[in-house]
Amino acid sequence: MLHLSVALVTTYGLLALAVCALWLAPLKLRSGVDVPPWLCLLVLACASGVATGLLSLQALAAIAVLGALAYAAKRSQSGPLHVFLMVAMGCMMLAMSLHRFPGFVNPPLVTDMVISAAAEPVTHRLNFDKAAAGLILFALFCVPARTREQWREVGRHYWIILGTPLLVLPLGVLVGDVDVDLKLFAYTPVFIALNLLFTCVTEEAFFRGFIQEQLARAMQRWKAGPGIAMCVAALLFGLAHAGGGWPFAGLASLAGLGYGYAYLRSKRIETAILAHLALNGIHFIAFTYPRLSPA
Repeated sequence: MLHLSVALVTTYGLLALAVCALWLAPLKLRSGVDVPPWLCLLVLACASGVATGLLSLQALAAIAVLGALAYAAKRSQSGPLHVFLMVAMGCMMLAMSLHRFPGFVNPPLVTDMVISAAAEPVTHRLNFDKAAAGLILFALFCVPARTREQWREVGRHYWIILGTPLLVLPLGVLVGDVDVDLKLFAYTPVFIALNLLFTCVTEEAFFRGFIQEQLARAMQRWKAGPGIAMCVAALLFGLAHAGGGWPFAGLASLAGLGYGYAYLRSKRIETAILAHLALNGIHFIAFTYPRLSPA
């Protein structure tokens, strides 16, 4: 059963719209100032969160500091200050994704929901801190596809988008992490939508759009630089999932290689996002979710 309220729907609905608005061009005011729609919607989401008690002033301060660091890092030139700002921003982004800052309520959407009989019950929370951090990072460090040709480039790499889950999930069965478990819940479209907007966009903006891209630029003089950057980002992605056990972390690293390769080949962050969504969606619908319970 979904735990819904007016406060939750309003606040997280505005946050979801802010993520969608990343693909909209900035609005040009008469004064000549460009106003990004995502920023307006993020401000409204924050205001709704404070008004309804889902966010505190500490949470707003954390979001503002991350935004300031990201903006300064984007505008800074190469040198020690640039490196410091990038590292500080990356650390703060990671801390927000791991829910280390106070002031974010992050309410549960479902509690102790049995999705697979062979798995432990699942509780899914709506994480404002992680989603807002990913939104800011995407807006400042990723280039969204806004033309037909750019989206065609994404579509041309369908074989990586579909190939990644077709490689990783059967391996998950072989190592005993998951098993085949076909199912379809009324909750499925909700999971897919929220996983896309609040998980896939955030994680791909951080691991591919930020870490992989920045490492590739730092190693651009080396022929193997882009490949090394892809592998490092994939390894870090796996380590971020080590809480599920080392087999799960290994599978996540392999998945990260698929997402990273999608980004490397297409130069479009959407390809990595769709590969990530394809794996998570197929995992939810066709395999044990989240994973087999220990015997």
